Amino acid sequence: IFISLFIGFLLVELGMRLAQIEYPMFQTYDFQRGFSLRPNASGWWMREGKAHVKINSKGLRDREHKKYKNENTVRIAVLGDSFAEARSIPMKKTFWFLMQNKLNSCIKPDNKKVEVINFGVTEYSTTQEFLTLRHHVWDYKPDIILLAFFSGNDISDNSKILSNKNYRPFFIYENNDLVLDNSFRKSKPYLLLKSR
Repeated sequence: IFISLFIGFLLVELGMRLAQIEYPMFQTYDFQRGFSLRPNASGWWMREGKAHVKINSKGLRDREHKKYKNENTVRIAVLGDSFAEARSIPMKKTFWFLMQNKLNSCIKPDNKKVEVINFGVTEYSTTQEFLTLRHHVWDYKPDIILLAFFSGNDISDNSKILSNKNYRPFFIYENNDLVLDNSFRKSKPYLLLKSR
């Protein structure tokens, strides 16, 4: 029985790897943004590199950060897509982690400290990054907002016509105004991510 169970689990594991089924699931549904990082998720990411990924309790690929900021702290919030989240490399090699270390080594010893908080999420559009800013980033009282923009796909990801991902919100130009389109909440990918 033990050998049969072991072989069965091994076959399931091989089948899932061949089908490229991702485990653990790093993303979950998000009412405002379509999807976000799942708090406390962790596991190995082995596409386009290899890294152990840990999502903190607030759904950020970063260390834990207090919302309260000390007076002597300069806080930088990073918004972006996969380049900011950077699942394919260890956290200590990400640009935002290295930026924090380099900036802290540049500061004169006057007790000032730079703290960088990563809000990047793979596949995010600028609309989702704006909604992240509006609903999450301001709680941390950042002094500087850094938007990591990639022209290779960020332009198409912001257009409902050009994007092939209907599980995200878009801004639509309507009656001389930008209107938030939340029709993604009826899309099959969103409903699947939202389901158990």
